[in-house]
Amino acid sequence: MNLGPLRYRNFRFIWASWILAATASWVHQVVTNWLIFELTDSPFMLGLNGIFTSIPFLITSLYGGALADRMDRRKILVISQVITTLLAIIPGILTGLDIIQVWHLYILGVFNATITGFDGPARQALIPTLVPRSDLMRAVALTSAVRRSMALVGPMIGGVGISLVGVTWTYFIYAAIQGMVLICLALMRMPAVELPKAKTSMTRSIVEGFRSAYDNRVIWGILSIEVFHTFFVTYRVLLPVFARDILSVGPTGLGFLYSAPGIGALIGSALSIAMGDVKKKGLLFTISAFTMPLALVVFAFSKSMPMSLVFLTLSGLLDIVGGTVRNTMLQLSITEQMRGRVMAMNMMVHRGVGPLSNLQSGTLASFVGAPWAVAGTSIFFIFYGMFMLMRYPQIYRYQGTARSSSRSSSETDRSGRH
Repeated sequence: MNLGPLRYRNFRFIWASWILAATASWVHQVVTNWLIFELTDSPFMLGLNGIFTSIPFLITSLYGGALADRMDRRKILVISQVITTLLAIIPGILTGLDIIQVWHLYILGVFNATITGFDGPARQALIPTLVPRSDLMRAVALTSAVRRSMALVGPMIGGVGISLVGVTWTYFIYAAIQGMVLICLALMRMPAVELPKAKTSMTRSIVEGFRSAYDNRVIWGILSIEVFHTFFVTYRVLLPVFARDILSVGPTGLGFLYSAPGIGALIGSALSIAMGDVKKKGLLFTISAFTMPLALVVFAFSKSMPMSLVFLTLSGLLDIVGGTVRNTMLQLSITEQMRGRVMAMNMMVHRGVGPLSNLQSGTLASFVGAPWAVAGTSIFFIFYGMFMLMRYPQIYRYQGTARSSSRSSSETDRSGRH
């Protein structure tokens, strides 16, 4: 298997930081969702948490993308991670003192989402400057695989941690992992870069980014499909309901349910890296985007824990393959000057609309039950996706390849190859 991008020192550190950050995020998600459900016994309150983690991100990520096109991206990551590490300690203290309330978790969600709005676009936009364009497909495969792959490790740490050491210490484990992310970023040695002087306001810069994306039918079509995919093809926030009320497997089983897509993601990551620079990227993206929700329909009506794990694993595999190709198509379709802003739009879709979809899932599950909430919305997306592909045929016909670039090669050499 060709892991060429890992030859580059700074890429290794950013990749390691991504692994740790993704692990911490999953630990945080499992313990917070479990605690909210225990405090409220309400799927709606679980979904409501999505409002407090999506709205701030949707607002700040646009400015985060514009800032990533003006400021040293590594500095943005370091500053945001210092704040995130400090915020990670607070829920552990509150639960340890036995004064935690659900509104505390909502407020902390607002702060975390705000910081992520600046961290995410800078992290995404930094990747193409750390490796040559010939290694971009594999670099995207390695980085885009991390969050879903760590869905194997993070949820297990969260679920088993709750069972063995309790919620309080699980939160402190989360804080410790966030601290290790900061160490990785501090070890990066980026060359001094002369930043271009801003000629327009931040707001105008954001508008220019939207215009650039809209003028490119591949970018705009992908983002349009992904908005609906992220909003409707959702199930993770309801896994506590499946674990407790449908499959009766408790918090440990919940950890395995969260981890199953991560196993699929590991397999999908290996496939994506082995495939390398696939020619028919658009076709691969299309196939994975439609088959992934079908796997969730089967999971939704499963009464068997083994069958549930199998189809969650399959959904993770399809999700990571599609995500890798999607991110590669976006990275190859934008200019360096617009990279931060377009990556911010991509992050808005997944990190902004994603939590917002939790409210949709929680509310719908309160009326029709968790199985129908997952299956019904997945089927709806399939019909919508078919309509969008007819409108944007450039997507499934896309065959872009990584082009060599003297500029990116020189930047990679300066970023430290060892």
